[in-house]
Amino acid sequence: MRVAVADVGTNSSHLLIAEAMTAGEAGGYRVLDALKDRTRLGECLDAAGNLTPEGEDRLSSALTRFRALAASAGVPEVHVYATSALREAPNGAAVAARMLARTGVYPAIISGEREGELTYLGAAHAVELGPDNVLLDLGGGSLEFVRGDAARARDVLSLPLGAIRMTRAHVPTETPGRRELSALRAAVQDALAPHAARFRVRAGTRVVLSSGTAEAAAVAILARRGEHAQSVNGTRFSLAELGALLEQVRGLRSAARARLPGLERRADTIVAGLATLHAALALLGAAEVTVSEGALREGMLIEELTRLQAYQSSISARQRSVLGTAERFGANLSHARQVAALARGLLAGLQAAGESFGPEGEARSLLTAAGALHEVGQIVAQSAHHKHSAYLIRHAELRGFTPREIEWIALLARYHRKSAPKTTHPEFAALSAPEQALLTRLVAVLRVADGLDRSHAGGVQIEALDRRGGGWRLTVSGATPLDLEGARDKADVWARVLGPLTLHALP
Repeated sequence: MRVAVADVGTNSSHLLIAEAMTAGEAGGYRVLDALKDRTRLGECLDAAGNLTPEGEDRLSSALTRFRALAASAGVPEVHVYATSALREAPNGAAVAARMLARTGVYPAIISGEREGELTYLGAAHAVELGPDNVLLDLGGGSLEFVRGDAARARDVLSLPLGAIRMTRAHVPTETPGRRELSALRAAVQDALAPHAARFRVRAGTRVVLSSGTAEAAAVAILARRGEHAQSVNGTRFSLAELGALLEQVRGLRSAARARLPGLERRADTIVAGLATLHAALALLGAAEVTVSEGALREGMLIEELTRLQAYQSSISARQRSVLGTAERFGANLSHARQVAALARGLLAGLQAAGESFGPEGEARSLLTAAGALHEVGQIVAQSAHHKHSAYLIRHAELRGFTPREIEWIALLARYHRKSAPKTTHPEFAALSAPEQALLTRLVAVLRVADGLDRSHAGGVQIEALDRRGGGWRLTVSGATPLDLEGARDKADVWARVLGPLTLHALP
């Protein structure tokens, strides 16, 4: 099982391709390839904060390269999260939609809190954490603070204190004086002070830093000690050492900074980055920190692999046959799992409201299989792939299913997009009238489930499904604008056979 994930930041974008380990802890992986693209989107914002056409071109180029590298590794799709630059850009959602059209990859925009949670997960698998930990993750546009235990984040805060942002606001010259750094420290303290109690260092608290700035600082501090290491993961240094490095680099011009170990590519933002970290750590009472090379993309990877491994271990033997078929035909397993889960959730909500879907358990099993296999036809062609999917399902020799069940799975895949079931279609016309009615209701569920993961981000969760008059109100969380648009567009059959569907998205 292989997965490709990427994060799009203010300064750079990173791709990670990995393969699940066959033994060991859930989420364990082996890195197959990685790629970094210095997109520098923070340089491409207009006066209103919108990403400029140049920024879109840079992002498009990076996503195209990521998709090509993933495809060469046998991974059909890249799971991409976008952080501060697109999150804060007024045209961020529109840019994400245009990226899908231009590159076939959708950069789902995540909140600062979600970014912090995933970064903490990545760090937890990279360094040893204790019962109480505080993580600081400094990006180009934002600084995340996370408090948690050895397993997960418990409290997250995101502040607009990124290295690029702080450089522009407080470091106007190559060699800033004490006055400029004092203003920067005051800005950090003003922003953090109202929240400092939540992240204050206590007895036994472990403080962890992640990000390129933290790793660069670790390399430079090791060099100052006369040490060298292939990896800085787990490296510890004191607040005093960080302050001494800051004092050294602030008096150097960019060219001189670039000659210092670790600072080769961060010479223009390292002063603000170090000063921001130093001010935040001092306010929180940290004396020593540990550097984690595990961060956002590693957290994304672990979460996705854990989900897939849990899905594999929880399904029946015949559903494992379905999953194996999906993998054999190069389907996007993350999207397949999500659509199957959403379809089951919608079905459960309808049944709880009194809707009937035939024999107990049959509808759930058919939707699970169809959700996993609905896009296998893309191995033939994108055009009319729903019809190709139906053909492949009929001839895939799925184990554990009767011929009738295989035909229904094929028909569900056939109607997951484009035309609704029609009596002019021979395979549908061959069903009895009650069977046609039941299949159409299942099609309605599958189409909405597929629309809810239009972005392929896998973030939507169903919170509630309630009757409202002659229709339904579906409450979801974690949806991107593209997911909501997809669900509305694909609710046509639902409206016809179940009643109008209204979507309510929680923030």
